Amino acid sequence: MKLFMEEAWRQVLSSLVVCFFARGIYDKETVIKTLKTAGHRLQLDDLERVGMEILREKNRFKAREGFKHEELRIPSRIFETDSPLGKLDEKAVRGAISEFYRLLEQS
Repeated sequence: MKLFMEEAWRQVLSSLVVCFFARGIYDKETVIKTLKTAGHRLQLDDLERVGMEILREKNRFKAREGFKHEELRIPSRIFETDSPLGKLDEKAVRGAISEFYRLLEQS
């Protein structure tokens, strides 16, 4: 769930043209304060709602254009190279992808 919510927040940052490497600088409080200087009176729940809407719309577009997460080809090198937690298991990665789309449908 934490990664799912992070992805929704990334949609807000992307829409504001914020570099993802600067996520630690542009935290939610900073984004709200910055938008306020431009005349936008948004609360945290407003931004989270917008991020979720963008995420849903982005994935609706992908589905409409033929993307199927079940058919996603994951490069084999991802499973051959050690991560900080060791080797990744393809079944676990596919399970995480399925969980992401399940959460997306529920939101």
